[in-house]
Amino acid sequence: MIYPVPRGSKVGIVTPSSSLASPEDIRDGLRWLENCGYRVVLGQYVYDNIDHFAGTPAERAEDIMRFFADSEIRAIFAATGGYGAQYVLPLLDYDLIGKNPKPIIGFSDTTALQVGVFARTGNISYAGPLLKYDFGRGANIHPYTAESFLKMMDGTPAPITGGATVNPGVAEGRLIGTNLCVLQLLAGTPFYPSLKDTILLLEDVDEKSYRIERMLLQLRQQPDFAGVRGIVFGQFTDIGLNHPDDKDVNRIIDDFAAGLKIPVIKNFPFGHVRARQTVPVGAVVELDAEHCLLKVKDKIKQSV
Repeated sequence: MIYPVPRGSKVGIVTPSSSLASPEDIRDGLRWLENCGYRVVLGQYVYDNIDHFAGTPAERAEDIMRFFADSEIRAIFAATGGYGAQYVLPLLDYDLIGKNPKPIIGFSDTTALQVGVFARTGNISYAGPLLKYDFGRGANIHPYTAESFLKMMDGTPAPITGGATVNPGVAEGRLIGTNLCVLQLLAGTPFYPSLKDTILLLEDVDEKSYRIERMLLQLRQQPDFAGVRGIVFGQFTDIGLNHPDDKDVNRIIDDFAAGLKIPVIKNFPFGHVRARQTVPVGAVVELDAEHCLLKVKDKIKQSV
């Protein structure tokens, strides 16, 4: 079930991955959330810096669990991505999280936290804004990104159209993703989700094309990959070639999809780009690949 976050709600801010260089990194993002009507509560270790991380794994987990335990906190925002959220996963109380579902909001390295928590509890998160990425110092969130995010928070997500058809067809399943590298780093751990009856949403940034190909091969060799019902490839940005004879990412995607008998689209409006959609990780969605259309099908809890 999708849990909206009404305006006026308290929302918690954590830094589960890399540390912030300065409070200025998220100042404008916090102000924007407040202007949208949310009441911001900072975690104790948001601005800490230990070995490039925002506190020890135990401290970062403590901030997350404090907000899951607080019934007044309706959503948990990641301040930034980078690296390190995976360290936190073994330290979370999944029984408590399962009894207190609320969206974890962010993308990029936040994928580890969103997918890991979903795998253990079924908690649905929102792959949406990252305060540092979308605001930075003096930057402003893109209107397209803001509109999609606020509709998701209000519990009125609109169907998303965009991209290009690779394999036509219609499929329904739970949306899993989003960062390919981070998702595949969870393979073989207790935090890797079941792929049965899923729609995958995959994107990446700053990789070599051969690494994308290798990660997709690993994904395809997962024991339950046959349960995948459809794939949405988002934006793959700043992808370089390691050798002149290497495939580019478009050819890699086309070759990968050629051997699949499921709906596939590419160039979907999600990824490390400023104009992107917010999507519910773990929610039931329908993919109409011929029309490049993604619809949320899961139940939406009525606000109280």
